[in-house]
Amino acid sequence: MEISYVLKIQTISPSKLTSEILIEKENFILKSYQTSNIFSITEYKNEREQLSQKFKNFFLLDLPDIGKFTMNKNSIAIWLRANSYFVVTKKKYDDVMNTCHNLASITDQTGGWITLNLEGKLTKSLLEKLLTLDLELLKNENAVRVSINKINCLVLCNKQFENYTIFCPVSFFETMKKRLVNLTNLIA
Repeated sequence: MEISYVLKIQTISPSKLTSEILIEKENFILKSYQTSNIFSITEYKNEREQLSQKFKNFFLLDLPDIGKFTMNKNSIAIWLRANSYFVVTKKKYDDVMNTCHNLASITDQTGGWITLNLEGKLTKSLLEKLLTLDLELLKNENAVRVSINKINCLVLCNKQFENYTIFCPVSFFETMKKRLVNLTNLIA
């Protein structure tokens, strides 16, 4: 007897839902954590106004401008590219789908990303060695897609030179962790 796998939705669940301190020094902390619900939302052509209003009503956030992110205590919305956003939220997939399904393409990214938080006085020195961009231009509430150690990541500036969030594909987490630990040991 064959088992039919057609039309059966399979959810990828994150294997790591807790926060972990990877490095803790007097002037630097590196933490990793996995959020439970991540979606990419790409608006359909000519639906910007309606999506913007529904998004605001549902997430209690404005869609972010180019190179920016918006956040509240329940959600973060990050600009990815023209008409496309990355949303980290406590909201469930079905609720997001019901809200935006006629206005945007929604892809569940849950389980595909891990989040790293870099905080402290060593952060600027570390990022200057890690990123090929001018940190002077990456100001508070700015977001950028960038390659780190040949890994496509999102970097959010929470507090310029002192606190940044990096979204890294979970499949590259060990490589990224090793790179960050080695760099921290070099500059500390």
